[in-house]
Amino acid sequence: MVKAIALISGGLDSILAARVIKEQGIEVIPINFKIPFCHRDKEISSKGSSAVQLVKDNLGVDLKIIDIGEDFLKLIENPRHGFGSNMNPCIDCKILMLNKAGVLMKKFDAQFIVTGEVLGQRPMSQHKDALQTIAKKSGLEGLILRPLSAKLLPETIPASEGWLQGEALLNFA
Repeated sequence: MVKAIALISGGLDSILAARVIKEQGIEVIPINFKIPFCHRDKEISSKGSSAVQLVKDNLGVDLKIIDIGEDFLKLIENPRHGFGSNMNPCIDCKILMLNKAGVLMKKFDAQFIVTGEVLGQRPMSQHKDALQTIAKKSGLEGLILRPLSAKLLPETIPASEGWLQGEALLNFA
């Protein structure tokens, strides 16, 4: 069975992206990287559900929360790609998370990684050049699937290998 690591921020986009992939018959392993200043595992949505509960309700599996706070704090001392708004080291943070996800791919015998990124949603880190830089610097080129914008981005290995059906992928921007 094909498996994917789904990076879950706790927001709707990442849960929706994971759901799109799950509905293709792919086993989804939802991962949330806990960093300082962001406690999505405890945040409550407008419907009264935490990210943990939303994942359970929508994906039918438990969200795995992994603390990468120490590595994140080291990163923000001097992020190679600079800071975005509110001192957020967007690009470097995504590279860090994808590096960690790459290690987890091996641990869970997964074939690729899913994110909820939407082309153009974040001005510093979600434009085509930034997404390509992030994929290249993480060493995961072709293995990062962004299902919500996949039809607007270069084809990935999961699509070219036929692990999923391209018509189910979306073109959000």
